[in-house]
Amino acid sequence: MHFGLHDVLALPLALWIAFLSVFNGTRDSRTCKTIPGDATWPSDTEWSNFNQSIGGRLIRTTPIAQSCHAPHYDGSKCAHVKAQWHSSALHSESSSSMMTPFFANLSCDPFTRPEDSCVLGTYVQYAVNVTRRVHIYKTLDFVRKHNIRFVVRNTGHDYMGKSTGANALAIWTHHLQETRWIEDFVSPAYRGVAVKAQAGVTAEVLYEQADRRGYAVVGGECPTVGMAGGYIQGGGHSLLGSVYGLAADQTLSFEVITTQGEFLVASPTQNHDLYWALSGGGGGTYGIVWSVTIKAHKDSPVTMAAIEFTSEDISLDTFWAGINAYHASTPSYTAAGGFAVATYTPAFFRLMGLVLPNLTSLAAASLIQPLLTRLDELGIKYISSLVTHPGFLNASQDFTSRGDFSVGAWHFGSGRLLPRTLWADPDAFKRMTRVIRDIIEDGGMTFDVAVHPSLDAGNPDNAVLPAWREAERLFIPMLPWDDYASWPEILQARDKVTWAFGEPLRQLTPDSGVYLNEADTSEPDWKTAFYGRNYARLLTIKDHYDPDQLLYGSTAVGGDRWVEVDSGRLCPV
Repeated sequence: MHFGLHDVLALPLALWIAFLSVFNGTRDSRTCKTIPGDATWPSDTEWSNFNQSIGGRLIRTTPIAQSCHAPHYDGSKCAHVKAQWHSSALHSESSSSMMTPFFANLSCDPFTRPEDSCVLGTYVQYAVNVTRRVHIYKTLDFVRKHNIRFVVRNTGHDYMGKSTGANALAIWTHHLQETRWIEDFVSPAYRGVAVKAQAGVTAEVLYEQADRRGYAVVGGECPTVGMAGGYIQGGGHSLLGSVYGLAADQTLSFEVITTQGEFLVASPTQNHDLYWALSGGGGGTYGIVWSVTIKAHKDSPVTMAAIEFTSEDISLDTFWAGINAYHASTPSYTAAGGFAVATYTPAFFRLMGLVLPNLTSLAAASLIQPLLTRLDELGIKYISSLVTHPGFLNASQDFTSRGDFSVGAWHFGSGRLLPRTLWADPDAFKRMTRVIRDIIEDGGMTFDVAVHPSLDAGNPDNAVLPAWREAERLFIPMLPWDDYASWPEILQARDKVTWAFGEPLRQLTPDSGVYLNEADTSEPDWKTAFYGRNYARLLTIKDHYDPDQLLYGSTAVGGDRWVEVDSGRLCPV
């Protein structure tokens, strides 16, 4: 709203307080964002002129499933889209597509009826294929002039809906692919090898480059995740997390474009507040990251173990006793620098990979033997394997080949960081195993990560959620995604994840939190769960560097100042 002086003076006390709370730290009075059909939406001529000003790099969104709907229906093309829909490769090369279908809201979905219209819905209206900083400057000017919703996106690998937005204009950083290796990076906090990567560079690119030089870098388990965006800005767990900490702990500096059009370096010695926020305080919130410089670590052999068993021919109690034996074992694994991912249902348990950097096969075998001995005592038949790789790249590729990294296959969220204190108290450990069993037997499946990115391993001076430093596990219960479900059925499944799965975990660990990149947008107290005691400081930093509040996410810092209303229009609260 725009207030005149007379209107402001006439405000009653309660509205004065609301007025001051909204505008404190920001310059604009914020109105609802413009959408197509509004008189203020840019004309075709204005869009054309904007496109010319950025060298023809404007992309008008055509959803990749358009071929599945009239009047553009093409059976062959549609069949290909359906077959590849859960592959990250299909979406990562798109300037608009989302890897998490929930945020598409069934907009132009390949699995809805062919006669249904292909509407843009929650897809961005346009995207700018950024290759130069001036493309971002001009886009910021355009969205500010026309009051258009603004989005920053790379591959669309995003569980929280930040990389899309109804009626939005996005900048697409996917083709910012430059890297530069620095053999002797020197700063007050670090001296050693580092690599500078632009915003579009993915983990697999850096893994391969590092391997050729005899190094390893901390990056995502899924190698197609972009490094500089939400992954590293939100924390970022990794196969190397128990050794070196989170991805956010590796940051040495950022190059950032603020929404005011300033190009800044953010580091421990320059714009330290911004550096602190970008290192774990959430992506797409404080500025547009142009590049990040991170530590590189000397490569070493990596041993990987795997274990599988089923509930066939044993009682469920025996089956769960086997899983509980695994639960009891993980502190010894993470203390040795290990990282593990396990998945399980009432039918099977699969330790997809226990990754043990710097451990020989003999040492790794000794580490896991107590678990195998316990499974033998329980009479559980299992399959186990152990392999040592010469370096991190080979281990990462092996790990990826063992897992199902399909995108959009699960209702993902309501996970919880399980603190080590649960293992220190036998009664608390028993409650934890009961909660986990109840969730899984209620139809859930889990992505269960064992990692301990302690302060000693990581960096104490950043915005990472403090609960991470005490965590032993990241437990994320899920439900399978049904491509043919109706929207009410989808919402019902999400509600179950939030409450039937999430609430017992919140009650179990009231003082812990959630990994903000792999969470539930319906988390009841998301400010505390995602940011903890850092929230107030992060909000002050956001207001300083993004005073016009152009950067938005529903669970990003400051996100509760906005609400999506009719047709996805974004309006101030």
